[in-house]
Amino acid sequence: MAGKRIDHIKKALAFILSFILLTGCGGGFVDLSEDESKQIVNYSTNVLSDHNSAVKGSLKNLTKTDLRDIVVKDDPSLVDEIEKLKEEATSEAEKPKTSPADSSSSPSDEEEDENGPIKVENADIASIIGLEGFSISYLGHDILESYPEQSESGNQMVFSIEPATANDKLLILYFDVTNTGAEDAECNILALQPRFRFSSGGKIQSFLTTLLLDDLTTLSLPLAAGESTRAVLAAEISNEKAAELSDLTLLIKGEEGNTEILLEKMTPAAEAASDSEETAETDDTEAE
Repeated sequence: MAGKRIDHIKKALAFILSFILLTGCGGGFVDLSEDESKQIVNYSTNVLSDHNSAVKGSLKNLTKTDLRDIVVKDDPSLVDEIEKLKEEATSEAEKPKTSPADSSSSPSDEEEDENGPIKVENADIASIIGLEGFSISYLGHDILESYPEQSESGNQMVFSIEPATANDKLLILYFDVTNTGAEDAECNILALQPRFRFSSGGKIQSFLTTLLLDDLTTLSLPLAAGESTRAVLAAEISNEKAAELSDLTLLIKGEEGNTEILLEKMTPAAEAASDSEETAETDDTEAE
C-alpha cells in the first residue's frame, strides 16, 4: 500500500517539476537529463514521504535495501547520499537545545529575560515602551460580543471586530493616553513597535492584530497639550475563560526588557457567584 502511495507521489512530483520548468521565471528553459530529473523526483519523494502520515513509517525508517528497491532502484548510488543526509539530520536533532540564558540572540516573544520580567503595579505604560511626553494608564475591561458596539459607533461607518466562533467573546482592555507636555505632539506608538500580551490566572495569551483606529499597539495621531484619547487592546477568549478571568496582568516587551503590570485584581465570576450563594445561605441560617 505504501508503495502505491509513493508511486502516486512520484508521478505528482514529475508533473509539478515539468510544470515548473515550463512556466519558470525569465522565459528560458532549464535542460535536465533523464537521470537528473529522476534524481530530483526521487529526492523530493523521500522528503515529502517523511512528512506524510499516510506513508507508514516514512522513508526515513526504511533500510538501504528498501530504499534501493523502492525509491532509487534506477540509481543505487543515491542510497549512500540519502543515508548520509539522514545521519546528519538525526545528529542535528539530537543536539541539546541552547537555553535562552545561554544564547547570545535576543529572546523571542515566549522567552523571558535571564533574570525574569520586572513585576510592577500602577506603572506608567508610556515610560515602559519609551513614549516620551505622554502617559498611558489602564481604565478597565469589558467582555463583549463585538467592538465597537453599535450604540457606541452610532451611524458612522467604522471598522469593527467580532469573535471567530459563537463560543468566544472579546476581552477589551481600555487605556487612557494623555499628552503630558506643554505643546502639541504626535503620539506615535506604532513606530515604537511595543509587544503586548496579557495573562489571567497565570495563562498567557496574545492580543488580536486589528485595524481598529484606537488599537493601542498601532495608535498614531496628534494630541494637543493636555489632550487625552482612549485606546484599546482586544483579545478573543472562550466563554469558559471569560467566566474564569482573574488578576489581569499586562505583559510588555519594551526598551527595558520584559515588564509585568498587574492591571486588575479579580475574582472569577463562577467563584464570586459561589461565594455570594454561600453568604446568602449563611444570612438565611442566622435569620432563622
